[in-house]
Amino acid sequence: MKRLVTSAALIAVLVCAGSALAHGSTVRVSGIQAPPGDPCAAVDPATGAPAQGNAMAGSLIGCWYTDTFNTIISTPSGVIVATGAEHFVGCLDISHRGKCTHADPTGSFALTYTFEAQFSSLTDEIWGGCQHGIVPGMGTGGLAGAAGWLDFTDNVANRTSAYHGYITLAGRRRGAHATVAAAVARPRLPRAMC
Repeated sequence: MKRLVTSAALIAVLVCAGSALAHGSTVRVSGIQAPPGDPCAAVDPATGAPAQGNAMAGSLIGCWYTDTFNTIISTPSGVIVATGAEHFVGCLDISHRGKCTHADPTGSFALTYTFEAQFSSLTDEIWGGCQHGIVPGMGTGGLAGAAGWLDFTDNVANRTSAYHGYITLAGRRRGAHATVAAAVARPRLPRAMC
């Protein structure tokens, strides 16, 4: 009888775990953020406000907008730390086709960020990096309910940023490229670059 109860308990745990995976999955993302310009408009289509738009390629396809930029630290050597808000409008390319398709979740999500950099002048960046947390409950469309984080590393030579991180989608089935959220721990980096 003890063995039957143990087996039943194990089956119940596995059923609950499988149910949790079906309600959301965490997907590893990476790609490149390009400098301002096409195809991202100078005016944010979601708010109609002027914004700095950056085209996104890789796992995220669309436009990334900086909404606020608040300098927290500024040193004589050119080091700055800033915080603010940004948002993404586009799709998560889970179909891996390099473009948004009907199979890809499309919409928007909001983020908060911390930016760290050093400049030799007002416009000449020596190094830079930022960490972004997706704001829960601020997504729309297929990205509603998104959560996660992204780290950016600036390539100051070509004015792009490489990004990587994880996005958890609410209500999506676990796919071949998904990772169980509980198994993913955000690494602590001494300084992420943007």
